Formats: sequence, structure tokens, C-alpha cells
Amino acid sequence: MSDREELLEAATDALVVFLRRSVPRTAETVSNLGLTLHQFRALVILYAEDGCTTTDLADAVGVHPSVATGIVQRMVQRGIFERHEDAVDRRIRRLTLTPMGRELAGEVVGDARVQRRRQLAALDEAQLEQAKVLLDAMIAGLEHARTPV
Repeated sequence: MSDREELLEAATDALVVFLRRSVPRTAETVSNLGLTLHQFRALVILYAEDGCTTTDLADAVGVHPSVATGIVQRMVQRGIFERHEDAVDRRIRRLTLTPMGRELAGEVVGDARVQRRRQLAALDEAQLEQAKVLLDAMIAGLEHARTPV
């Protein structure tokens, strides 16, 4: 294994450990809201990408479109999501958060931001700058990976 491959493995392992250790608080939040993990993820995604379609949501959550349809239906029934006709193509239904959904998502995102901020507070200023550069590069890598070849 090359030095780069070993470093890549070590970095991947460290990231997985970090994510695993940071999840319990998220699981507690999801449980307290009475949401499934997929519903929670859909809420956060729609908060970030208001107006997406059920297919877009399925891709973002990582589930089959039929599963996403069920998630959306339950969220509509709970008054968290709304469906609207697309202004250009009436065959397309866009998803938006209701005022209650926006408030709920704002609380969830706010809690997550507080938690991440606490975790990042352990870094000094130089490390924070490095982390920002690295995270920006990782986000760009995600966007590149999503682009069809």
C-alpha cells in the first residue's frame, strides 16, 4: 500500500470515528422529535434545499423514490411539508416546509450548529483555518462526485 493509500485509510478511519461519536446526540434529537432518521434527514435537506422534488429528496436521503414518497406523505400529514405545482411544469410537484416545518427545522439545525461549534472549539485558530479549507475541498469533492460523467 502506498503512503497516500495508508494516509487515506487513516483519515477515513478518523472521520468515521468522529462521525460515529457525534451521532448519539443527533439520535436523541430525532427521537425527541418523534421522527424517523429518514424523516429527520428529509427535514434538514428540505430546509437547505426548499422547493426540491420527491426524487431530489430520495437522492439526497439515499432511499428509493417509493420510500421517499412515503416519507413525504407522512410529513405532509403531520403538517411539516407541503406539495406545490411547479410554476413551469405542472407535472412536477415541489416540496416546501410549512411554517411549523420551518420552525422545527430551524431548531434542529440550530441544535446541530451548536453541537458542531462545540466540537470545533477544541481547535486553535490555525487548525480552524485548516479545517475550513479542508471542509471546503471535501464539499467540492462531493459536488464533483455527484456530477454525471
